[in-house]
Amino acid sequence: MIKALINGDWENVPEAHLQLGADTFAYKPGLYETFRTLNHKSVFLEPHLDRLIQSADRIGLTIPFTQTEIFEMVKTVISDFPDPDQRTRILAMPNNLIIYTSALELDNSIYSGIAAITVHANRETPDVKTTNYKVCLKAWRKANDMGCFESILIDGNGVVLEGSRSNVFWVKDGILMTRQKNVLPGITRQTLISRSPFPVSFGLLNQSNFSDVDELFITNSGSGVIPVIKVDFMEIGTGEPGPITKQLLLLYNQWIHDGC
Repeated sequence: MIKALINGDWENVPEAHLQLGADTFAYKPGLYETFRTLNHKSVFLEPHLDRLIQSADRIGLTIPFTQTEIFEMVKTVISDFPDPDQRTRILAMPNNLIIYTSALELDNSIYSGIAAITVHANRETPDVKTTNYKVCLKAWRKANDMGCFESILIDGNGVVLEGSRSNVFWVKDGILMTRQKNVLPGITRQTLISRSPFPVSFGLLNQSNFSDVDELFITNSGSGVIPVIKVDFMEIGTGEPGPITKQLLLLYNQWIHDGC
């Protein structure tokens, strides 16, 4: 059971009922946000709440709480949980606002480089973070079954879209790049675009060109900047995290302290 704050009241909810994309998910479709904490302080909570409110307006979802009220609920949930570093989730659905948290439990070995696979799939609404997560959950489970950390979603032409749980960046000839449109506007992605000392260019990456890039990494709010050193069991660059990726990883670790 998971202890969750539902519309401001504590309830115990079966974990399976909160599993996005699973048949056991027990609520009507809506939106979600996931972010981490650091020493019992939320990281970049304000942009996450901004995105939640904006997305709700966009799809016509009524959230019967103000942003300030949601902020206070999040603080209550975070302070109630014993672990200082947490992965916290907000679910906004018709008639329900659910907030719960769990231990972050980061595996620091991922920062030495992870393996990913490609999967032909795309989310129906890439610009909105909805609980309609079946496509991403299926792709992530496929990666997990193959001993990989992430699935990189590609379209019918082999063009990279995003990760099942992440955004994708690459480096070629010293130029840092990412896709501009038809991807989730990730908070970590936007933080990197706005703060990176390396200018970010927008472009497209084809599956057939993974062997040509010098560096590849993914970003998400739970784990930050994650180097990718293999895709479909093919080495990326030198097979180790590249210099730009490593510098951005160090910088991001500084930024999350600023973003608490």
